[in-house]
Amino acid sequence: MMKRRILLISLICLTIGVVAQEHSVLKLSLQQAQDYAIEHNKSLKNVRTDVAISKQKLWQTIAQGLPQGSATVDYTNFFNYEIEFGMGGSGSTPTIDFTKLDDGDLQILSFLQQSMGSGTTTIKMKNSSSAKLQVTQLIFSGQYFTGIQIAKVGQMLTDLNVVKSEIDIRESVISTYYLGLLTQKSLEIIDANLENLNKTLIQTTAMLNAGIIEETDVDQLVMSINMLENTRRSLLRNIELNNNIMQFILGIDGDVTIELTESFENILKNMDVSDLLVSKFTPADNITIQMMDKQTELTVKMLDLEKWNYAPTIAGVYSHNEKLLTTDFDMNPKNLFSINMSIPLFSSGIRHSKVEQKKLELYQIQNNREIISDQLLMQEKQLRYNLTSALEQYESQKANMELAQRIYNNTELKFRQGVASSFDLIQANSNLLQAQNGYISAAMELMQSKLKFDKLLNKI
Repeated sequence: MMKRRILLISLICLTIGVVAQEHSVLKLSLQQAQDYAIEHNKSLKNVRTDVAISKQKLWQTIAQGLPQGSATVDYTNFFNYEIEFGMGGSGSTPTIDFTKLDDGDLQILSFLQQSMGSGTTTIKMKNSSSAKLQVTQLIFSGQYFTGIQIAKVGQMLTDLNVVKSEIDIRESVISTYYLGLLTQKSLEIIDANLENLNKTLIQTTAMLNAGIIEETDVDQLVMSINMLENTRRSLLRNIELNNNIMQFILGIDGDVTIELTESFENILKNMDVSDLLVSKFTPADNITIQMMDKQTELTVKMLDLEKWNYAPTIAGVYSHNEKLLTTDFDMNPKNLFSINMSIPLFSSGIRHSKVEQKKLELYQIQNNREIISDQLLMQEKQLRYNLTSALEQYESQKANMELAQRIYNNTELKFRQGVASSFDLIQANSNLLQAQNGYISAAMELMQSKLKFDKLLNKI
């Protein structure tokens, strides 16, 4: 019974371990890796958050010109304070210049004389409380309408920044993916060479035991094998490092191993650079120029905003004041409506200076746009040249590798027949490794050149 329980627990643990192992491996093709990074990359999430922030800023700008309402409730305690008004008595009667009073003043004076007569009147200040509702509405402001246009252009610029960030992320994923395939291919080449040398070592040891060759031949083979094993261990560390870089770009946990499902040969086989070499480049299609065009448009709007500082601003205000508790002396109206116009008169040249400053900034941006456009045209020529050279170098290194492979096979055959020495075999193997490394480097250069050209043409 105890043995059955132990066996059952072991099976459960084994199943859990297998499931955990399955969950810790993420298999991705090149396209899947790009899509995963676009969805989960943490830096890209921040850029998309900027888009959401720009939308909120746009609404804040729009809302400034919509009706704004506020409500207040207040309570005042006067602690039974009394006000005395006297029109006669022991005090001296003030001298009034009636020519300086308007009709409203005369009516108030007449009301006070009727209420108080020639004696003294005391008004007791009662506690007061009121509820006030106020609504304001912007009627005209050139800065407001220009501000909305600025916010919209800013949002478009943020959207373009997302596109640019996605292009950069895709480039990083593709470049890292290529590097991972190159490292795996290098490891396969090293393993194949180790397998051949180990087989040769077994045969050479047998020949040494038979007294056909000297011990130096065996030692040279062992030395070559040791060097290849050191190279293999270095490649394994590079594979782990590349996995960590890919994890960071994709935004996944560090305990997940990424398995690249594409093959080095398949990538090269499907890579067609002939159409790319004859394609036409237009700077306006590049994301950098598109962002500069939006930046230019934004600066134009900022210039218009400074010009609108010369124009007046008109706003309307309506308020309703409801008395909850009132004193015996209250002259505040319940309803009030007013229109306010703010007219700028002079600013000692501040507004003019700001306008001129924006004009200069606009000139700088337009000039920078032309500079970057020229730089992109030069870059396009250089990348096209690099791609052509990389293609020629790749084809040359591929032919060299095939030739070195044939030489090694012939040398190995001669060595087994006793015609060639171990030095000849080791030299042929060294030449083969060098040709294989040259082929891989040329292939990597071809893939990277094409990637840079694709990015320039916005084809990633």
